[in-house]
Amino acid sequence: MRDAFLMAGITAKVLWLVTPEYFKEGNPAGEDFIRASSLEWGFFSYRKKFSDYLSQNPLDIIIWIRPELSFLIPVAKKAQPRARTIVMVHDTFAETLYPHSLKFRLINCFFTRHTKAADTYLFNSRYTSRESDLYFGKPRNPGAVIAHPVNSKSFFRKNGTPSLEEKKQFWEKFGVRGFRGVALNVSLDEPRKNLDTFFKMAELRPDVAFVRVGSLRPDTAKKLEEKKLSNVFHFKNISEETLADFYRNASVFVFPSLLEGFGLPPIEALACGTPPIAARTSAIAENLAEVVPLVSDPENAEEYVRLLDRVLNGEDIVDWEAALKLIERCSMASFSRGLSQFIYTLS
Repeated sequence: MRDAFLMAGITAKVLWLVTPEYFKEGNPAGEDFIRASSLEWGFFSYRKKFSDYLSQNPLDIIIWIRPELSFLIPVAKKAQPRARTIVMVHDTFAETLYPHSLKFRLINCFFTRHTKAADTYLFNSRYTSRESDLYFGKPRNPGAVIAHPVNSKSFFRKNGTPSLEEKKQFWEKFGVRGFRGVALNVSLDEPRKNLDTFFKMAELRPDVAFVRVGSLRPDTAKKLEEKKLSNVFHFKNISEETLADFYRNASVFVFPSLLEGFGLPPIEALACGTPPIAARTSAIAENLAEVVPLVSDPENAEEYVRLLDRVLNGEDIVDWEAALKLIERCSMASFSRGLSQFIYTLS
C-alpha cells in the first residue's frame, strides 16, 4: 500500500495493529505499530492507543485495509472529525457465508459493523462492489473499484516458457515424476474453494500430477487418504520465489473456486505464463471471461479435464492480448493511478 502511495506522489503513514499471532517474530521493523495480546483483547485496548496515535499524527484520509478493523472508525471520527474514512472491502464472505458460526457472528457484531460508518469504500472488483451494496449498503460517497495488484517482482515470465524437459526436471526435484503434465492449485482449504472437484479431476486423469499449495483441514486430509490418490501432491510454507517457479513450471493452473472477491492466483499464473482453468463464477468471470474458456458448472470435473486435455495436447487456450491487458490492469502502476485518482476526488 505504501508503495502505491509513493508512486502516486502521496505521503502516507502505515500503522500496524500487532498481535503475537500475526507477528510471531516481534514488531514490524521501522514501522509505526500498536500492540495487543490478541485481536480480541485489542477490541478494547487498541482504542486508546489509536486515539493517542491520531492525536500526534494529523491525517486527511484514513484507510482501513479490512472491514474487521472498522471498529476503530468511531475512534478516528472523534479524534480527527475532518479526516475522510475509507474501508477496503475485498469480499463479504466472513459477513455472509457463515450465519450459524458463533465466531463469525461475534466478528460481525463487534468488529465489522462499523464499516457502514465509513465515508466510502474501496473495492477490488465490481462483483465485490455489488455484494457490498447488498450487505453494507451504498456508501455516503461513491466508492471506487481498483484491481488487486500482482507482485510483478515475483510473478513474471522468466526468459520465456520452460521447455517440457525443463519442467520435468524441475518437478523431479520435488518428488513429482512420471506424469505427462502438472495441474497446480493454490488456495485455502475452505468449502468455497471447491477442492473436491480438483481431487475428482485427479481421479479422472491418473497420468497427470495434481499439485496443491496450501494447508489441509483434517477432514480433507482424511478424505484424500481414503481415496489413495498417488498423483496428488501437497506443499505448504513455500517461499514466494518457489511459488512463482511452481506457477511457471505447471502445465495448467486449476482454480475451481465457487466464490471469489477477486481471485488473484489465476492472474499470478498468467503473469508467469501458465494458462488458468477456472469456473465462470463471481469475480473470476469478471477477470477471466475474455482471457480463457471458463467452466460453466464449477463442480463438473469433466468440464475441467476437457480443458486440461486441450492444453496437454498442445493447444494454447489463452487470448494473450486480453491476458496482457488484464495483467496491466493488475499492476502496481495501475493500482497506484487508480488510488491516486480516487484519493484526489475525496480531497
